[in-house]
Parts: sequence; C-alpha cells; structure tokens
Amino acid sequence: MGISERRSIRSCITRPSRPQKIALGVLVFLFIIYNLTPYDSRPRSFFRFQHNVIEDYYQNVHPSDSWLFKPQSHPIDPDNDIGIIVKTGFGTRKRVSAAVKALSDESFFADTIVVQDFPLLDDQQNFTVANGKEVPVIDIIGWNLERGALKGQEQQERVMKYSTIAEAVEGEEWMLADGLGKSMGWELDAMKFIPSLEYMWQTLPKKKWYIMADDDTYIIKSSLALVLGHLDSTKPQFLGNPVGDYKGRFPHGGSSVVMSGAALGKLYDQHPEVVAEAHKESATAIWGDKLLSTTFMKVGIYLDETYRRIFNGEPPWMTRMWVDRFCLPLVSFHGLGGDDAMLHVGETFKNMAEPVFWRQLGKIYGAPDFTSFVVEPIRPNIDYVGRLDEYSITVDKVTEVDECVKICHDHSTGCLAWTFDPGRQQCHYARWAILGDAAEGRFSGINGQVAEKLEGLCHSP
Repeated sequence: MGISERRSIRSCITRPSRPQKIALGVLVFLFIIYNLTPYDSRPRSFFRFQHNVIEDYYQNVHPSDSWLFKPQSHPIDPDNDIGIIVKTGFGTRKRVSAAVKALSDESFFADTIVVQDFPLLDDQQNFTVANGKEVPVIDIIGWNLERGALKGQEQQERVMKYSTIAEAVEGEEWMLADGLGKSMGWELDAMKFIPSLEYMWQTLPKKKWYIMADDDTYIIKSSLALVLGHLDSTKPQFLGNPVGDYKGRFPHGGSSVVMSGAALGKLYDQHPEVVAEAHKESATAIWGDKLLSTTFMKVGIYLDETYRRIFNGEPPWMTRMWVDRFCLPLVSFHGLGGDDAMLHVGETFKNMAEPVFWRQLGKIYGAPDFTSFVVEPIRPNIDYVGRLDEYSITVDKVTEVDECVKICHDHSTGCLAWTFDPGRQQCHYARWAILGDAAEGRFSGINGQVAEKLEGLCHSP
C-alpha cells in the first residue's frame, strides 16, 4: 500500500473532537464509579431510578401487552410452585379467616403460612383450606427472639412493645391487647418481613416463587400465573408496586410483594451476615417493606419496576383503571379489611378461570359498558373520577356540564373520565376511570371514544 493510499484511509477516519473526548471520559468515569460502589450506594440507586423513570415514561406512552400472549417460557403450577405469607397483627387478626377462605374459593392451594406479632392464643388453631391443606400460624417475632436473631435489641422500645402485648395476650387482658395492637401494629409489622421469609425458606419445601401479602390483600391466581409464566424463577426477581424516592425504592406491601426462589436463596443462603444485620435493623426500621428492599439491595437484588402496572393497592370499588393498564392483567386488591369486603371479593372472583384484566373490572361488577358512553356521555348523580390527587386535573369556573365534556374531549390523551360539580363550578378529569361512586348533584362520564380505542389495541380477548 502506497503513501497516498494510507493518507486517503487516514483522511476517512474521523478523530473525536475535544468535547466528544470529554463526554466519553465522563461516561467511562461514571461507569467505573457505578461498578466500584456498593450495591446499595446512592450513585447506583440514582442511576437505577433515572433508568426506571425513562422506562416508565415509555410504558406510559407506548403500553403493550403483546409479550403476555407469546408462549410462556417458564410456565408454573400456582398450587405447587408458589409459597404465600399472610401477615396479620393482634388488631387485625379477625381478618385472617376471610383471607384464607378467599384462597380456598379461588382454588389457590399454595403452601401458605400466617405470621403474626403476638403469641398464639390457647384456642387458636392452624387454618385449613378447602383441599385439606393446613395453613400454620406463627408468632414470627417471638420465633425470632427465641432463636437469638434479635440478641442485643431486647431493650429497644419496639421489642419491649412486643413484650408488652405478649404479656397482655398471655394474661388475657383483651382490651389492653386490642388497644396496643391498634396503636403500634405498624411498628411491629416492620419486624415481620425479614424473619417471615426466612422461616418459610427454612421450613417449607422450596418454591419457584414467594408472595408476601397483608391480611386485607386479595391475589388473583390466574392473572399472577399468566405473568410469572414469562419470568425465570432461577434468577433473582423482586417485583411489586414501587413507592419511595431514589435512595430506597420499595414495593408497597399492601399491593403484595413477589420474589423468586433464587432471590431468597441468594439472600438467606449466601449472605447470612446481611440477614443478621437486617434482623437488628427491624427493631428500629420505619417500614418493613422498605427494610426488605434495602436488604435485597445490599446483595445486588433490586426492585424490578417493569411489572409495576399489574399490582393494585386499592379495593375494586376504588380501583383506577388507568389508560396505560387497560390491556394488562390485574393481580391484586388491597384494603379489604372492613366488614365483609374480603368475602365479597372472594365470592366475585372465585370462578375466574381466565386472567382478569384492568379494563374488565367494570364488566365484572356490572358497571355500564364503555361504548355506552359514546351514545350517552353524561350520567347524573355519579362520579367516575373518584379521589382527586396530583395526577388529576381540576378546571375552575366551569358553569355547564357540556363544557366539562368538551374539556375532556379536548384533552383526550389525558382524560378517560370526567366529573362536573355544578355547586363549585369545577370540572375534574383524569387518565383513569373507577366503577362509579354515588355523588348527589354531580354529573360524570367516561370518554367512550378513548376507551374503545384502548380496548382495540389490546391483544387479549
């Protein structure tokens, strides 16, 4: 090759400019910092948080359900491949029988344990589901104390509170125990997460998946099986409904928390020192679900927010059918502790052999069909928006209901439901719709055209 040819080749190679070299150097520096810092460091948490923000934005703008209807690469048998932990406390202990019955009604016969924060009562027995499988009840804080996992923490205020309620229960001082249970139940709840999973991991047959739920949480078996069949349980997986800032994203416990067997194996079998530290932290941690998340972070397991939209932290009648969830399966309900709410939901969903999707909730509960709002857009004395918050929009000085309808249609990408309050001359609209609350004097409706379009984009039946 001659000199002229070499010069010709060199001229074709573009050398990076000074700004490009600086940018590349910054990226390399950040990459090195990310990989050298501990798993739970703030730099790692910050970068992961920003990544999740971008991914969430994309899912919000371009929702897709096509992955759900591809052949499952990891199909499961929910009854044999899932372990369930139901958390309860003295103040909410009466909810447990309804929660266990709901599992039976749904024919969800997974290995299940109930963990509580007080000693077993003399007349307290293990529960039994419809197929005869026993559901043991464990005083999980007492178990943790007895085996010495909380050694050195006995004088912590929270541990002493457990001792106080334990003495009240053993002394049959029911009014005192009830008062203590209701006033400090959330504190004792923080001490259940880490030992409950450890107890189940150590004492029951190993499972592909584990679910932790409150005693007022309902899990839809068919929807859960559809999702988990696409995920590899041999890899550490940690799923849930994320809350919190970048320093410690954690799954909302009431919406249920899902973990793979590989995640529990990595934590409890490979990192006992991290588990020991977490037990001690539980005596002062504010939230148990956050403690669980930060403990997993220390061993390199992070909350996967990809599947955040399948989890739900509300009861059916308050559930928001968001536009970006329309085509996705609905896995859970929460807040079913009042009256016969759990029994009612269990009865409603017990014959659901197929997965339940967010958009189907209205049909299940007999609410008007979305298409009916195209012909009859205005409904009196009802509210399809529900609770207002930072995600809803309120327009003031709206005097006519037709004006509110127009506002919704003018913001079609941001309005699935609207409500007009003539007394306050306000129009509220949101990117979701609820089943419909009775609201005397108000007018409300659902954007039927948007709902029809969203349904048309779904791959599922």
